[in-house]
Amino acid sequence: MEPVKKEKIVVILGSTATGKSDLSIQLATHFNGEIINSDSMQLYKNVDIVTNKHPIEERNNIPHHLMDFLPLSESYNLSLFEKDCNQKIKELLGNSKLPIIVGGTHYYLQALFNKTISEEYSRDLWTEEERNFLKENQFNTQVLYDELTKVDPVIASKWHPNDQTKLYNMLKIYYSTKEKPSDIYLSQEFSMKYDVLFLWVYSKPEILNKRLDNRVDGMFDKGALEEVKYLYEKFKEYNIGENREEKMKSGIWQVIGFKEFLPWLEDDCQDQKKFDQGKEVMKIKTRQYAKSQVKWIKNTLVPDIKGKNLFVLNASDLNEWKGKVENRAIDITQIFLKDLDIDKFEQTPEELSDLLDKTKLEKFQSVKNPIELKLNLAPFTCDNCTDKKGKPLVIIGQEKFKEHLNSNKHKHVLQYIAKKRKFEEWKKQQEEKEKEEGNVDI
Repeated sequence: MEPVKKEKIVVILGSTATGKSDLSIQLATHFNGEIINSDSMQLYKNVDIVTNKHPIEERNNIPHHLMDFLPLSESYNLSLFEKDCNQKIKELLGNSKLPIIVGGTHYYLQALFNKTISEEYSRDLWTEEERNFLKENQFNTQVLYDELTKVDPVIASKWHPNDQTKLYNMLKIYYSTKEKPSDIYLSQEFSMKYDVLFLWVYSKPEILNKRLDNRVDGMFDKGALEEVKYLYEKFKEYNIGENREEKMKSGIWQVIGFKEFLPWLEDDCQDQKKFDQGKEVMKIKTRQYAKSQVKWIKNTLVPDIKGKNLFVLNASDLNEWKGKVENRAIDITQIFLKDLDIDKFEQTPEELSDLLDKTKLEKFQSVKNPIELKLNLAPFTCDNCTDKKGKPLVIIGQEKFKEHLNSNKHKHVLQYIAKKRKFEEWKKQQEEKEKEEGNVDI
């Protein structure tokens, strides 16, 4: 019996400001497609500039779904996106339209995977002791980590000891099912609901960083300041200031481009220095976010899809967009939709050949369930560096630990330690010298 043929969809991913939206419109125009937004901030109404929505007049009349519909007072999550996105995909396929998913919230792409673990946890099996334990220790990462280590040391070794959300959710799974989360994950079907083509729009960091800074400046030229002030009015109206730290971890309040200006806003917009500082912090955080998006693709998505049907498009030089991005994307998509040999295309352009590790890709191919690789990650401790709590820094996975050892942050710490040790030796020598001179005087 032949396997059921899956419906085809296209996913465009990559760092912010690489041109994902432009490409999505070009492909939708060429292949009779419509766009499904997967950016968690672009779901919200009335904040088009701060959330970087593509201007309506530049959309070429291509419909954009799951965009600009959510009130600022509401929150949204992966479960809701999974339901809405798959419903919209089904609708578009039924109308003979090509669904093109594009956005920067990459973890939303989990909605495209078959899963055996429900996002909704039944509390029927929770004992009173378990219920009280989670209630009392929800934000105590050390206690959560110790408890998870007892019930499932394999899954505990996968997560960082300070990752409160992951630790808490793993215990909820255990209490709800009375099965080890690691066993459940390994039994997952772990396949995709659709036949997916992944197009990764990539720009070299040194080029992208300048583009990101210019984008932030351009946002304020287009009227972002009025949106920031509008958000502040809603911030006060919804009493977000009460329990601010917790409330600003969800909803529109996470957006880069609002909280950075709170010191200026709360000073009645009087201090230009505070505004300039907010703008600079916004640029820094935007660059950091772009970097984290690339890390997620390389460390999470690539292993999960075993590197299959993923093609990199070089958007470093926008003057070469037509040939290196648009035409390459159209050619690959054409072959994909016709079920022809897509492997004839190189996954990465020659100038970006080191972006994907071919050895790792071959390793992924030999693993039945990609989660096996993640569950085999062991914790490594750097005795020289510390975390936010001043404890020795723990890194999960040997590869990430190697990255840490080669990072500028780690090297700066080693330089500081060496200088401190040298100073202490000099100080000790001076004290001994002064002591000797004192004995001579006597």
